[in-house]
Amino acid sequence: MRDQQILEAENKKLQSMLSEKEAQQLPSAVIEEFKKSYAFKIIIEDHVQEARNHIYDLDVKALEVECTEDGVIRGFMKGHKTGAEIEGLTSSQASGDPSSDSGGEELESEL
Repeated sequence: MRDQQILEAENKKLQSMLSEKEAQQLPSAVIEEFKKSYAFKIIIEDHVQEARNHIYDLDVKALEVECTEDGVIRGFMKGHKTGAEIEGLTSSQASGDPSSDSGGEELESEL
């Protein structure tokens, strides 16, 4: 009878240890299955796109600061306001007015 009680106690202890071990491994298995899912791929793609957008925004802001410091933007805006011509651009391209465009004839003649 005493041996049976000892065996039952050991069995309960082993069952408890086994349950704990399974509980520890379950999240890993669930995570691995989720990594294979389409939803996981979408989440990763969204995070990657957000990171790209953030980096792009930082690069654009840095470039704007650099151009402003170099006077490039100020010079461009001053030339744009005074109607200065830019070598290689037609007046319609410089003004951004497509109505005065010659239908691409100037571009074709250069080709």
